[in-house]
Amino acid sequence: MDPDGRRVVFDVASHLHVALRRPWLLDHLDAVMATVSEPDWRQPDPRPGRERFYRQHLDLKRWMRVVVDFGDEPAWVVTVTIQHHDPMEQQ
Repeated sequence: MDPDGRRVVFDVASHLHVALRRPWLLDHLDAVMATVSEPDWRQPDPRPGRERFYRQHLDLKRWMRVVVDFGDEPAWVVTVTIQHHDPMEQQ
């Protein structure tokens, strides 16, 4: 669930995308879903119907970014990445 109570899943398409691009993140699915359920920051994605969820890592230097597509029911994780810059500084 995201903070608005919408159901979000990490489905087969999510798994395949992450496995092909960032397979090491498959070991951190709890962190992926925690980023969606309890984000430190949220913002709309450039693509309509999607939202970006961010959570700061424990090292306080990196951020996990999870993009969720709300065009389907349930919503699903599109991609996951780690970034070094604070997403709030992009505003």
